[in-house]
Amino acid sequence: MNGLALKEIHTAVPVTGVGVAERQAIAHMHCGPGESISDPRPGDVVLIRGAGWLGKAIRLFVGMRCRRDGSRSLAYWSHAGIIVSPQGHLVEVIHTGVVLNHIENYRDQEYHYVHLDLSAADRTRASRYAYSCLRQKYGRWSFVLFAFAVLLGDRFEVPDRGQQGCVALIARALQHAGMTFARRPTDMTPADLARKFGVMP
Repeated sequence: MNGLALKEIHTAVPVTGVGVAERQAIAHMHCGPGESISDPRPGDVVLIRGAGWLGKAIRLFVGMRCRRDGSRSLAYWSHAGIIVSPQGHLVEVIHTGVVLNHIENYRDQEYHYVHLDLSAADRTRASRYAYSCLRQKYGRWSFVLFAFAVLLGDRFEVPDRGQQGCVALIARALQHAGMTFARRPTDMTPADLARKFGVMP
């Protein structure tokens, strides 16, 4: 299937007078292997279910946290990226650092595309921040600390020194667009984005 249109899957209607911090997704779409989005928009989020061993390991740790708060189904995704151009370019954090990729490179994988209720100015601010992070290093030590924090029942928070992870970068970009989150960026996972935006597997 070529280019699924977001207009087909609206799940909520924007409420007049609601601040950016409280806004959620106005549409999201599940894309299976071979499917793609026809109208990507800067500032939107992609939740990706990684198929490799690293994706499975991440889902294991996320699942441990989600079981504790009764949201195990949200441990479905292991990676995320933020769209930065109408052509489908996205910024993401991988093991080598912050890189520019394209959503079409995930065509063979399963993902959820989340269209956010953002103004044009907010989309620009979020994208600009994401672009500014290109070539920054991946926060490996933060990932190790996060794993220990989860194993210990979230008894401590991962220090936020600006280090980048796939969700931390997205959270910071959306904070530049005026959004707020319950957890600090370094303590967030794809499950936190799904919960914030009302996305279910």
